[in-house]
Amino acid sequence: MSTGDGVASTRPAPHFVLVPMMAAGHTGPMLDMARVLASRGALVTLVTTPLNLPRLTRALADATTLPIRYLPLRFPCAEAGLPEGCESADAIPNHALLKNFHSACAMLRAPLVDHLTKKADDPPVRCIVSDTCHPWTGPAARDLGVPRLAFDCFCAFSSFCMRLMSSHAIFDGVDDDHQPVRVPGFPIHFELSRARSPGNFTGFGKEFADAVMAENARADGLVLNSFLELEPLFVGAYEAAIGKKVWTVGPLFLASSSKPSTTTASTEDTNAVLCARWLESKEPRSVVLVSFGSLVRSSLPQLVEIAHGLEATNRPFVWAVKPGNHAAFERWMAEDGFEARVGERGLVVRGWAPQTAILSHPATSVFVTHCGWNSVLECVAEGLPMVTWPHFAEQFMNEKLVVDVLRVGVAVGVKDAARWGVETEDAVAATRQDVESAVADVMDGGEEARARRDRAAELGRKARVAVVDGGSSCRSVELLVQHVQQKKFTA
Repeated sequence: MSTGDGVASTRPAPHFVLVPMMAAGHTGPMLDMARVLASRGALVTLVTTPLNLPRLTRALADATTLPIRYLPLRFPCAEAGLPEGCESADAIPNHALLKNFHSACAMLRAPLVDHLTKKADDPPVRCIVSDTCHPWTGPAARDLGVPRLAFDCFCAFSSFCMRLMSSHAIFDGVDDDHQPVRVPGFPIHFELSRARSPGNFTGFGKEFADAVMAENARADGLVLNSFLELEPLFVGAYEAAIGKKVWTVGPLFLASSSKPSTTTASTEDTNAVLCARWLESKEPRSVVLVSFGSLVRSSLPQLVEIAHGLEATNRPFVWAVKPGNHAAFERWMAEDGFEARVGERGLVVRGWAPQTAILSHPATSVFVTHCGWNSVLECVAEGLPMVTWPHFAEQFMNEKLVVDVLRVGVAVGVKDAARWGVETEDAVAATRQDVESAVADVMDGGEEARARRDRAAELGRKARVAVVDGGSSCRSVELLVQHVQQKKFTA
C-alpha cells in the first residue's frame, strides 16, 4: 500500500494492538491489516494464543522487517469447558461449543490488560483494533483508556443490514421461516427470510449478536475490509446511521507484499504445484473454479450433483472438495468413474486449494463461490464474474450485493441457509441442472454475459487503484492513523 504524504512522517507513530478472531476467514484480513499499519511506521502488537502463534508467524514471514510483534496469551480451554487445543473456531468439534469458545475468548480480557499495563518500557498502547466477534475488547480498551476500532470482516452492505435486522427485530411475530421480511431503513428495498438469515436471532446467537452490536455502538469507529467505490451508497448510509466513521481499507490482501502465485509455489505444497501445472495447460479465460471456503462440508448427494453438473458444462474446472464424509465421497468417486470420464478437463483438489492464485491465473474465467466475503473480494479484485452459492452466515446478503447491486454474478438458486457445523447427510441445495445452467449463463450468456464480465473487470481495476495506486483505501488508512494519533490518551 502506498505510504503517501500523511501525518505519519511528522508525528510519532502510534502503537496499535490488534486482536483477531481465531478463525480462518477472520485472521487473514487482520494479518493484512497489521502489514498495512506497520508499513506506515506504526508499531503493531498482534494478540494470539500459543497454538495459533506459529500460523501467524508463517503468514507474516514476508513482513519480518516491519514493526510487528506477537503477544501469545494462554487460551483457557479447560476453564471454558473446551477440549484442549480448541484455540480457534475451526478446531471446535461441534456447533454447541461455540458459546464456550466465545466465553474463553472473553477470559483473555484480564491477562491482556495486565500485560499491556505492566509493559512500562514500551510505547503506550494508543488503540485497540479488534474483530467485532470480540465484544470483550471494548471494556478492555476502556480499562486502558484507549479507543477501540471494531474490525468487521463483512462488507458495509451486509454489516449494515444485520445491524438493522437486529435493532428492528424484524422476525418478531413472524411464524413462517420462509416469509420474506423487508429490512427497514436500508438504502434499497431488501427482503430476507429467517431461513436465509444469519443464525443470530434466537438463544445464544441473539445474546452474542446483541453484545457485538452494543460494543460496536460504543466503538470509536468501524473498519471494513471493503473499498468505497464498491459500495458507496451503503458505506455512506451506514456512517449516517451509526454516527461514526466507517473506515474502508480493503481489499486488504492486495496490500500484501507477498502476492500468491501458482508458478512460484514450493514443491512441498503439492496442491499448489498441481494446480499451477494444470492451469498452465488451459486456454485463457476458460476455467471454472468451484470452492466453498474453509468451513463448508457438503453432503455426498450434493457433491454428486456438483460433479455431474460440472461434467455437463463441458468446461475445464478446478473443484476444491471438502466433503462431510470423506470415506463415502472417495467410495463414490471410485465407483462412479467421474474423474476418469472428465480426464484432463477437470482437476479435483481434496481439501485446501490455492484460491487466490487460481483466481489470479489468466486461465480462470468464473468462480462458483459460497459468497464468504473474503472470497467475494478476491474474485472482485481479479475482475471475474461469479456463480453465487451461499451457505450460511451473511452469505445470502453478499449474494444480493453481487447479483442484484453490482450485477457481476448469477445465483445458482439456493433457497435456505445451511447450519454451520451441522452436517445433513442427504441435503441437496442445488441440482446438477442448476450448476450447469448457472455456469452457462455466466460463460455463454451472450450480450448480458459480456456486460457482466465488463462490469466485473471494471470493479477489479477500481479495487487495485483503491489499494495499490494511492486510492480511497490508501487515504482511509492515512486518515485512520491520523485519527488515532490525535486522540488523547486517557490512561
